[in-house]
Amino acid sequence: MKFTADYRVYRILAVGWMTTIYLLSSIPDLSGPALLTGQDKLFHVLSFALLAGFFSLSFKPSKQRVPFTRVLWVTLLVAGYGGFDELHQMHVPGRDASIADLFADAIGGFLAALILWKRRLSSKGLP
Repeated sequence: MKFTADYRVYRILAVGWMTTIYLLSSIPDLSGPALLTGQDKLFHVLSFALLAGFFSLSFKPSKQRVPFTRVLWVTLLVAGYGGFDELHQMHVPGRDASIADLFADAIGGFLAALILWKRRLSSKGLP
């Protein structure tokens, strides 16, 4: 049986994931064991890619071709929330804001939005 969630469920998941990111950003020292170089940036890319996935799937379905501008809108939403997250971290003791983290957030958002956009085009047989 194939499970396809209603687009409104993804809106709830997006808000829930944004809340999770905010709460994790509120922890003064969230460092874990260093397993690989750049793992912090990898976590940013993956976390904000998941957020972009929720955003991308939260649009009302349409039988028409989805324009590429949707990828840009989702990227802008994710980068905006990434910027808010970095500003929030400036006020958390032991945390700091980083342009590199914001860039990783935007990259994760763009890649996830692009992948889901391409997947939708190929599943509909659209160019």
